[in-house]
Amino acid sequence: MYDLKPIGTVESTVTQSRDMPLQGVPAVINVFDEFLEGLTGIESDTHINVIGWFDKADRAPLMVRPRKISPQLEKRGVFSLRSPARPNPLSLTATRLLKVDGSLLYVEPLDLIDGSPVVDIKPYSAGWDTIFWARDVHSGLITQYMAEEQVLAELFREAFNFHGEKCAAIAVSAKIAYDAAQALETSVRDFHLQLPRNVNPHLADGLVGVSRATMGNARLTFSEDPDIRIWTATRSVSYRVFDVPGSDAQCVLQMSSDQLFSKR
Repeated sequence: MYDLKPIGTVESTVTQSRDMPLQGVPAVINVFDEFLEGLTGIESDTHINVIGWFDKADRAPLMVRPRKISPQLEKRGVFSLRSPARPNPLSLTATRLLKVDGSLLYVEPLDLIDGSPVVDIKPYSAGWDTIFWARDVHSGLITQYMAEEQVLAELFREAFNFHGEKCAAIAVSAKIAYDAAQALETSVRDFHLQLPRNVNPHLADGLVGVSRATMGNARLTFSEDPDIRIWTATRSVSYRVFDVPGSDAQCVLQMSSDQLFSKR
């Protein structure tokens, strides 16, 4: 017999699972009084792993369609997806801990709807929890099947998670990565990058973060050419970036590509 006891609940602006963005939203975790002692020292962590319970999820199906990505996709096994429908509907989210206020943990992002039970919290460890070179079906499906706005949001999130700052250059890197994935008809994980030696370091971080290209895996090189070149085995595309705007990152994501770079 297993005794699973919630340690708190989620306070979120999203009340229905269908309305939850893939990237999640800012939220608050309200920890029950009997577990407050367990929060001692948690304010030293910048990120935490939140294990929640999808209490409204269907536990019966073992094959589902990733509908938020595309309802036209073939069914896949639930263990190959991050769908809430699963035999034991646990959620796992690595999230940024913004503030601790008594029993309240302010986090961003979290993909649990309002009122969802939280069953555990563990510190996120970059040394233990990060596998930078890992490949997954999820990212490829998003790039291939979702609308531009949603793909950009996902790429921006990945670039930010690598870089650590939501700056305009990171937004430009997401725009370039999206454009190149469409032009080359490939996943961002298959990019080879050639960057100018004087490249904006924030922009470089963003492109490395979404592509996983490194000097060690021979997919990242530098040259005197002022253009950013992205290629696969059969195609290539080059970008000349204009001055990175000083605008808010979200404003940059909404700008047209020809305001940010030229392509050849």
